Amino acid sequence: MLSDPDHDLQADNDRLRSALRRERRARRHRLEINKLAAVTSGEVTLRGVAEVFASGASDIFSAGWVMVGYPVEDDKVQLIHGPAVPAPIQQDWDVVSIDVEVPMCDVLRGDLERCDLTSVDDFSPWPIMVAESDRAEMASLVVEPIPGDVLPAAVIGLGWDHPHTMDDDDRELLHELATVAAPAFRRANATESDHRVASTLQSWLLPRDLPQVDGLTVSTIYEPGKDELEVGGDWYDVAIIDERCTAIVVGDVVGHDVRAAAEMGQIRHVLSSNLARSGDAAESLALTDHYFHGRSSDTMATALAMVYDASTRTLEIASAGHLPPIVVEPGTAARTLDCGLGPPIGSGLGGYTSLVRPFPARAVIIGFTDGMIERRDAPIDQCIAEFCVMVDQVLATNTVDHAVRALTALVRARAAQTVESDDAAAVILQSH
Repeated sequence: MLSDPDHDLQADNDRLRSALRRERRARRHRLEINKLAAVTSGEVTLRGVAEVFASGASDIFSAGWVMVGYPVEDDKVQLIHGPAVPAPIQQDWDVVSIDVEVPMCDVLRGDLERCDLTSVDDFSPWPIMVAESDRAEMASLVVEPIPGDVLPAAVIGLGWDHPHTMDDDDRELLHELATVAAPAFRRANATESDHRVASTLQSWLLPRDLPQVDGLTVSTIYEPGKDELEVGGDWYDVAIIDERCTAIVVGDVVGHDVRAAAEMGQIRHVLSSNLARSGDAAESLALTDHYFHGRSSDTMATALAMVYDASTRTLEIASAGHLPPIVVEPGTAARTLDCGLGPPIGSGLGGYTSLVRPFPARAVIIGFTDGMIERRDAPIDQCIAEFCVMVDQVLATNTVDHAVRALTALVRARAAQTVESDDAAAVILQSH
């Protein structure tokens, strides 16, 4: 048996070893937290940020139950689960009302500062938790707020399948994790807010109702990009010039943000106004280019302007740096139409020319933006050629009366396969 001095020395050594192990563990976990912060620097959505921390916290705290929650629209809470959360819980607890009486929502609402439930007995104030504890395999829970401007930006919940009390080191580590997560959630929330503003702006700027055009069937398509944080500047427009002439435009503003959406609305209205005043496609593009070049050197857009004359059944076409339209006439295969390529709007170079061509009955013209057909693994010319083949196949298997409807479905399907960060717009015209 150790003498008292030896026993004290052994106890001191044990305490020192224990402190060193805790320090090494804390240092390792802090390094893991910093790695999580680095990973979230590449995430621009709230879901992406939440998924990183839900997965990472499972490893850091050896918790069998991890959930990250953040508020979304309509007073809802999106819950992101760690990998060990039982599948039925993940399915049933995906999006919930923020008014649900559970600790995660209580902390998000600001009713509780944080929550520390060390056993099932502590669940009694929340009947839903008592009812779900067996199915969730949860016997203890800690909920930590992730700081926001006023209320928490998000919350993180750690659960165990047995009674569990966090020690001071783990509490400090969880607080550090929440502090590190706060800037990532704040950045993602700001980005998503900007996207909502831009999306709303863009939806209001695109024309809602198309005028009836004598002698033409007109269909328009707009498809947003798959990247939910990118908003493009693609647009279309159909405007009556006078009793015999109608202007049809499809265009694309450079950029994918709120500014691009706002500039799209401005260019669309200015170009339509010039078309209504002059009735000339090339002159209208020149006037619009001159206006925006003098107004801002940063504005740049491509556009395809067409003026249909019902009295002569002709179509005048001019391009400001835009892709050529596809034309299909009775008895001919789909092909691109050379229409005098000019510089983009905003360049200040002017010099637009137009092509006036007959638009006979049953003929079809498709104007589109690059996002409608472009694939990253193929050059644009190949993409256009492939699309022409698709157009021929559709027209070969559909009657004239259903041609525009079938082509509209084709264009939508093509856009769904190709658009990524870019959005897409198209107009389809068929002469009666």
